[in-house]
Order: sequence, then C-alpha cells, then structure tokens
Amino acid sequence: MEVHAHTHTARKKWTHYFWEFIMLFLAVFCGFLAENQREHMIEHHRAKVYAANLYEELKKDTTTLNTIINNHITAYGKLDSFCLLSTEKEKRNITNGMLYYYSGFVTMVNFFASNNTTIDQLKGSGNLRLMSNNVSQKISEYDKKNNELENEYQLSRIEFEKMETLYFKIFDGYFYELITGGNGYNVNRDSVFILNPPLVNDDIKLMKEFIGWVKFEAGIYRSQNDTYHIPIKESAIELLALLKKEYHLK
Repeated sequence: MEVHAHTHTARKKWTHYFWEFIMLFLAVFCGFLAENQREHMIEHHRAKVYAANLYEELKKDTTTLNTIINNHITAYGKLDSFCLLSTEKEKRNITNGMLYYYSGFVTMVNFFASNNTTIDQLKGSGNLRLMSNNVSQKISEYDKKNNELENEYQLSRIEFEKMETLYFKIFDGYFYELITGGNGYNVNRDSVFILNPPLVNDDIKLMKEFIGWVKFEAGIYRSQNDTYHIPIKESAIELLALLKKEYHLK
C-alpha cells in the first residue's frame, strides 16, 4: 500500500498581507479621490452656469434701475413744479394745459422688479452653497435689499392709489392721453402749455388735498431713490464685478 505524504503550502509572510492591505487601501482611496474630484468639477461647472445666468439677469436689473432712477428724478421734479404752479395759478398766467402736463407725472412712476429667477433657483434648491463665500454673501445682501424694496412698494402703493384717485377726480384722463399720447416724457410741452382744457372738477378744497398728496408722494419718490433704488443698483454692480472676477465671465 502506498502512503502519500501531505504537501504543505508555504505560509505567506505578514509583510505580504500588509502590502495587500496597502494596495487595496490605495485603490479605494484613489477611487475616492477621483470621485471627489469628479463631483467637485461637476459642482464647479454648475456654479459657473448659475453665475453666468445671474450675471445676465443683473445686467438687465442695472439697466432697468437706471431708467427707474432717472424717471423718479424727472417725476418728482415735475410734481414739485405742479405744486408750485397750481398754488400760484391766480397770480400768474398758468393754463390748465400746464397743470395737465405736470400733474400727469403722478401716473408715470415705475416700480422695479428684479430678474431674480437664478437667485430663486439657488435658494430653492439649496445650491447657494455651490457659490463662493463672497459671492453667496453678496447674493444674500442683494436679495435682502430687493425684499425690503418690495415691502416699501406695498406701503407706497396704497398712498399712490389714493393720489391717483384724486387725480382722476380733477383731471380728464382721456384728454391727457389725447394731448400726450400717454407719455409726458416725450411730448412737446410748449404745445400743451398753450392749451386751456377744462378740469373735471375745479373745487379749490379738492385741489388743495391733491396738492398735499402730490407733495407727500414726491418726497416718497426721492426717498425710494436714495434709500432703495440707488443702493440696489450699487449692490448689483458690485455683484457683477465679483461674478466676473471669480468665474471669469465676459
């Protein structure tokens, strides 16, 4: 009978297991680094897309704000002139055409609404974290200023509606549209000044009440420019410069 001897497998040294562990660890670690780098690149790309979209919206905002600021300056200047002329109508040769021209700026004030689609997306999706700290802070500041302006508008709209109601009790809106085309900014005022159309109501007490509201609103328009419109424009310009620098936008 044959007897077979058992063969013994040589034992692996502990260093072999150590190097196997090291190799496995490095493979996992490098995979983690690669995945992390890939995720970082994706997030950076998304942040740049957000930045580019926000950049375009802010450019539109600054253009709109320039128009609104200039319109407010024109409006409260014209309303100041209306208050002066309407109180001196009996002393000076003031035509109703002059009053129609200047009072029309009561209804020609614009309200600013930001192109905030991208900001809403960043906030709603939680992706504001993708932006750099400086940029996300500026975005929050800009958004806060716009919210404060909207609150101001909510209050001033009530006063504006009161003044507008008084306006249509005194002045014929149809006639104003007829002589100005609804745009007193571009009309030849001298051609309107020589006209003397009747007022809907020439009650002195009603006119005094209207003048009081016009003075009050002219002050509000000044305040809105100084407190809200101009600071928001400056904030938008700062954010534009920061986006351009950090995300290399053109």
